[in-house]
Amino acid sequence: MEAFHYLFHPVTRRLHEILESGELGELQRVETLVAIPAPDDSDPRWSLTLAGGAVMDLGCYSLHAVRMLAPWAGGAPRLVSARGGERAGAPGVDEWLDAELEFPGGATASARCHMAYGELEMSCRIVGSAGEAFAPNFVLPHLDDRVVVRTARGERTERLGTRSSYTYQLEALAAHIRRDAPLALDADDALATMTLIDESYRAAGLAPRPRTAL
Repeated sequence: MEAFHYLFHPVTRRLHEILESGELGELQRVETLVAIPAPDDSDPRWSLTLAGGAVMDLGCYSLHAVRMLAPWAGGAPRLVSARGGERAGAPGVDEWLDAELEFPGGATASARCHMAYGELEMSCRIVGSAGEAFAPNFVLPHLDDRVVVRTARGERTERLGTRSSYTYQLEALAAHIRRDAPLALDADDALATMTLIDESYRAAGLAPRPRTAL
């Protein structure tokens, strides 16, 4: 099971519940941004040999979160376009990438990542025909557990708890091992995300990460 821990936290679960409830109307737009200040130049995330880069470290969350909205968008999204930039002094390693996607039902999405951003931001905005829901930090909700909902009836803020998302994922894995409880992530999901990552690299004029001999 891949470590997309955010998916198991009540913040993301609540975003999906709100969308399912119909409170936001029909899904129209999704915007995800996962960005951090630049790690030190010696950080392995800047190593092409180790499959480093913004997309592999951060954009995987942006793209995965978009993919997870397929049930409310008529199916899986397809990549429309992408653009990105390399890290100075690290040829082939992406510092940032912006991807645009489209769902079969007509909704659109942006999945952005940046590994030399001015501040930490890991947000998800879901826009529907009747309102929107916003999570300021869906990847690390223990730092900010808010979900802000805006509709014609007004605005409200829900707090979903600062317990670690890793703890929720660990409990889900334990339940699967002990009681055969279903898992939200499997090998097919991992392959679909990695395919989208490679497509994004190519569309942005960057090469996918090199294969590693084990």
